[in-house]
Amino acid sequence: MTNRKIPLFLIVLAVAGLILYSPTVRSFFSAFSQTLQSAVLHTKKAIETGIERHIEQAETIDRLHARNRELERQMIRCKSDAANFRAIASALRLSKDFNATLEAAHARGYARLGNFQQLWLDDFESYNPLVNYGVIRDGFAIGIVVEKRRQPLMILAGDKECNFAVYINMGDERAPGIATGLDARHMVVKYIPEWMSVRRGHEVFTSGLDHIFPAGVPVGRVLSVKKMQGFKNAKIQLYGDTLHPEFVWVSKP
Repeated sequence: MTNRKIPLFLIVLAVAGLILYSPTVRSFFSAFSQTLQSAVLHTKKAIETGIERHIEQAETIDRLHARNRELERQMIRCKSDAANFRAIASALRLSKDFNATLEAAHARGYARLGNFQQLWLDDFESYNPLVNYGVIRDGFAIGIVVEKRRQPLMILAGDKECNFAVYINMGDERAPGIATGLDARHMVVKYIPEWMSVRRGHEVFTSGLDHIFPAGVPVGRVLSVKKMQGFKNAKIQLYGDTLHPEFVWVSKP
């Protein structure tokens, strides 16, 4: 065992001596050491640069994802705004000029789930809780606005709580009556004088005598007439759409 260690010891001493006393060997080992050190530093720098680039790319990807989500939200808002604009342009179209104060209003939501004929309105500029208003959409009378819980409540023509004064145009004569909601497509005009010859096909308009609507707003057309005790009732087909009242005109004579 000792014999094996002596040659190794001698080899180490020889190499040390060569390094210390041989300029050529010393220069070789010095150059090798510098090259190795340079390679290590270069590798370290490359690794650090790679890590920095990875972090930067990850941050860039996160920023792009966030930007993409924001653009998606903006696109959804734009589509919603475009749909609202089309709805407003359609709903607030008037077929004639009415001698009344008209103001645009927006339906906020149903007053009671399951009843599509009563909706809360956003407060409009001239809203007065002591006043009832008419509701006009596409140029047709489709309901009224009343106060409830200190808010404007829109009651559409298909609801039995919707009542307003009308007349039935019979050509040379006009038959007065009170229109009352029946369903989403129909109303009943009550209290028509018994002697007046109301027939199927006669048109119904607001009379303005209730100070809710201006006179002359189209309501619908007579479908059938029923004799009652001392007066007549007429079932009418509504002209207006009471199922999609997102945007409406509110009117006051």
